[in-house]
Amino acid sequence: MIEQELKQLRKKMETTVFQYAAFSEERKQSVLKNINKNPSKKKPVFLSMGLAMSLSISLLLVILIFKPLFEPTSSVLTDSITSPDIERVVYEDDMILYEWRSDSMDRGDHHFYKDLLVIDPDFYEENSVNRGDVVYFTYPEEMKNDSSMVDKYNEPKSISRIVGLPGETIYLKYAQVYIDDKKLDAFYGRGLDNVYNRPLFEDSKEYDTEKYTIPEGHVFLLGDAWWRSFDSRNFGAVPIENINGKVLGYRKWK
Repeated sequence: MIEQELKQLRKKMETTVFQYAAFSEERKQSVLKNINKNPSKKKPVFLSMGLAMSLSISLLLVILIFKPLFEPTSSVLTDSITSPDIERVVYEDDMILYEWRSDSMDRGDHHFYKDLLVIDPDFYEENSVNRGDVVYFTYPEEMKNDSSMVDKYNEPKSISRIVGLPGETIYLKYAQVYIDDKKLDAFYGRGLDNVYNRPLFEDSKEYDTEKYTIPEGHVFLLGDAWWRSFDSRNFGAVPIENINGKVLGYRKWK
């Protein structure tokens, strides 16, 4: 009976835990070797049963721990290009120097508002919009008449990050961004990765959103500081034609 239970356990592990990349062939054989050991005949049966139960519980714990780390790639959307670091760039005459006075993009170190920003207004004339880009944009038409929606220069403009692209369906749930029901695996897609998102640690569900399908020719903007940002969650997707340039980084002083 014990041998039969151990056989079932070995079979179960072959189809579950051993499928994860974390288990090399060497580790796998080591585990199987321990399972294959015959229980001592001098030990009571209930001790051997306890061994089987212990292994079963260990199996369950391994599955619970490793499953989030090894989700099928089809359920995850990865941005391996965008960096959380803000570069120093040389300001050219045809670029814009912009003083940003909001903490809506902050991740704990006064990001984007501790120095002058360099914006390339011509960037998207030759390049397509990409997920992760921080852009300088004009608010949608219905927001332009709101006197509170102006920047330091008294213009209805702001900066934010492109998170959703045309035709995609986006929503936030439990401090995680989902694109077409796939987790967005990026520093800006996980709200709890940002230490400045303090309210999310207390109640992330408060920042959940309904599913929203982005119209063609539009992008969905989301500030890095979810609790401070006024973005597409409030005014909807922004027409690509409203994007006035890409934020390249802080000004590099010569």
